[in-house]
Amino acid sequence: NDIYFAFSGGEEVNGKGAPNIVKSFVDHKIQPALVVDEGGAVVENVFPGVKVPCGLIGIAEKGMINAEVSTRSNGGHASAPKPHTPVGILAAACKKVEDHPFPMHLTDPVAKMFDTLGRHSTFTYKLIFANLWCFRPALDLICRLSGGEINALVRTTTAFTQMEGSAARNVLPTQARLICNMRLNPGDTVDGALAYLKKVVDDDRVQIKILEAFEPSPVSVTDCDVYRTVATAVVRTWPGCIVSPYLMVQCSDSRHWGVISDRVYRFSAMDLTAEERATIHGNNERIRLDCVGRAVEFYIRLMKQF
Repeated sequence: NDIYFAFSGGEEVNGKGAPNIVKSFVDHKIQPALVVDEGGAVVENVFPGVKVPCGLIGIAEKGMINAEVSTRSNGGHASAPKPHTPVGILAAACKKVEDHPFPMHLTDPVAKMFDTLGRHSTFTYKLIFANLWCFRPALDLICRLSGGEINALVRTTTAFTQMEGSAARNVLPTQARLICNMRLNPGDTVDGALAYLKKVVDDDRVQIKILEAFEPSPVSVTDCDVYRTVATAVVRTWPGCIVSPYLMVQCSDSRHWGVISDRVYRFSAMDLTAEERATIHGNNERIRLDCVGRAVEFYIRLMKQF
C-alpha cells in the first residue's frame, strides 16, 4: 500500500498548505484508507475515577470563531468621563457572556468516550455516566464550575483573549475592542454561535463581527476495521492503556481531510505527563526522549498492520 507523508507547514496559522494538499489528492483521485494526524495522546488522570493510562483517539474536532467585540465613543479627557466608558461597556458585555455559557450537549465522540471510560471508573462515576438521562443537570453544573477540558468537551466555549483601548492613560478611547475565541461543539454552527453571542450581549452600543471562522469537522467512524487497527497499534505500543474515542477541543490540519475520508483519526503518539501537557504552546515545551522512541514504534507498528 502507498503511504503519504503530508506536511503543510502552516497549521498554527490556519494556512493553505493542508487544503492544497487535499485538493491535490482530489485532483489525482486518491482516496486514503485512513488519515492519522495529531490529537489525543496516552494520558493519565483525565477522566474521573479512571486510574490507568488512556489512549485517546480524536474522531472529530471543534470548529472555531475569532470574533471582534467592539464599541466606539467620542473620546475625550479621562477627568470628565460619562457614566459608562467604552472599556466599561465591553467589560459588562464580557461578563454577560461568561455568565451565560452555551448550552451543554453531548456529541457522538464525547458520548462514546463517556461510555468507554465510564465502564472503567469507580462505582459512583459508573452510575453517573451510565444514567446521564438522570444526572445530566449535575454533570452540566460540574462542568460549568470546573471549566477546563471537561467543560470544553460538552459545550461550545468562549474565551476573551485580547483587549485594546486608549493609547494614553488619561484619554478615553474612541474605540475599544475585545477578541473572543470560540470553539464550536459539533452540532453547533458559526451562524448559530454568532447569533447566540449577540443575543447574550444584547447591547446596541456593542458591535460583534467575525474575523475568521470554520465549522466543526465531520465525525469519523469507529465501527470499522481501520479504527480497530489504529486502536490495536496503540494498545500494543502502550500495553494496559484503555483506548477510547475522543473529541479534540483544539484545531488541526486534519479537519481538511474530512472532505475525502470518514476515517480521520487524531492521535499524537506520545504518553504525556501532566507537566509535559502544561508546556504545550508555552515556555520550554518539551517531551521525554523515550516518548520519541515509542512514537516511532507506534507508527512502524501501524504501517506494518496495513
